[in-house]
Amino acid sequence: MKHANAYVAQLIALYQLALAEYVKANKDTLDEIQAQMEEDMVAIGSNASPQETEWGGGVGI
Repeated sequence: MKHANAYVAQLIALYQLALAEYVKANKDTLDEIQAQMEEDMVAIGSNASPQETEWGGGVGI
């Protein structure tokens, strides 16, 4: 079992390193995606009907 734990720990470390390198290499694209998602969320919120906003998002209506 010790070998399996060491192997999993190495896999996790390798995955974290690969993810960090991916984020570094694609930071501009990821920033663009995040900005677009934030814009979309603002647009969705601004399209809520008055009843939804008055009654807390339409829950229970």
